Amino acid sequence: MSLLPIAGRVAYLPGANNLAVIATADGGVIAVDTGIDKDTGRALRKALDEAGLLLRAIINTHHHADHVGGNAFLLRHYPEASVYAPFLEAALIRHPTLEPIYLSGGARPPAALRNKFVLAPGSPVHHELGDAPLAPGATQLVEIAGVELTLLGLPGHSPAQLGVLVDGVCLAADGYFGAAVLAKHGVPYAHDIAAQLASLEALGALDAAWFLPGHGALTPRSELGAELAANRAAVERATELVRAALAEPGELSAVTARVLAALGHSLGGVPQYAIFSGAIAAHLAYLEQQGAARLTLEDARLLWT
Repeated sequence: MSLLPIAGRVAYLPGANNLAVIATADGGVIAVDTGIDKDTGRALRKALDEAGLLLRAIINTHHHADHVGGNAFLLRHYPEASVYAPFLEAALIRHPTLEPIYLSGGARPPAALRNKFVLAPGSPVHHELGDAPLAPGATQLVEIAGVELTLLGLPGHSPAQLGVLVDGVCLAADGYFGAAVLAKHGVPYAHDIAAQLASLEALGALDAAWFLPGHGALTPRSELGAELAANRAAVERATELVRAALAEPGELSAVTARVLAALGHSLGGVPQYAIFSGAIAAHLAYLEQQGAARLTLEDARLLWT
C-alpha cells in the first residue's frame, strides 16, 4: 500500500492503525506512530521505499502497544532515526512490560497478558517531549528533524497522549475514534474520563482542515463535529451503563460483567477483557469524582456502591 497525501507535507498509510508521516526538507519523513508490530513497521518501510523516502524520526503519541509496536523493526532498518515521546508515556515505551503490569493490578502479568496486544517490543526514547503532561488543548511548539510542529495535549485515553498539528492537519491519535471502532468496542478505552471529554472539546475548537484518528477514517473539518458528538455520546453512555450497574454494590469484575451484559457484548480473550475492565474502572473513578460512587472494603471485598 502506498502513502496517501492529506495536505502540505502530511501523508498517511491507512489501516486498522493509521500511520502518518510528515516530510522533512532532506528527503526524509517523521513517522507519527508505528502500529502494533513488525508487520505494520514493514508496511511503513515498504511505503517509504516506494516513495524514495528515509525515516528520520518517530513521534509516538502515547505508549499503547498498537501505536509503538513497529518501533523496534523500524529502528533496526533506520538506526539513525530518533524516537520522540511525551513525558510519562516515554517510560512505558522504554519499559513496555509496565503496560501488562498495570493491567494485572501491579502483579507479574500472566502469560495471557504477555502478547503483542498489550506488550510491545522495547524501544528507546531519545527525546522526551516536555517535562509534564500537556493539559487538554494545551499546545507546545517543537522542532523535530527540521520541521516545526505544534504538539496538542490530548490526555484521557492515556495519561499524557499528544496530538500533532502541522500544515492544517491534526494527527489526533486516540483523541477520538471512528464510528466503526465505537460500535465494535461499546466503551471507548480511557484512563481518565474527565480528561477524555475535555480532549474531545479541545479537538472541536481546533483550527485545522483535516483530522486523522489513530483508528477510523480521515475526517474533514466539516464532518468533525458529528464524529466528536458520536464519541461524546459513547463516553456518556458508558458512564450511564456503569452508573446503572451500581444499582447494587459490586466488585469491579461484577460491574464489568453487568456492563457487558447490558451491551450484549462478548470479548475475545483475556487481553480484551483486561482492557475493557480497565475502561470500566476509569468510569467508576469518574463517578467517584462526581460524588456518585464510592469504593469500600467490606468482608474482604472491594465493593463499588
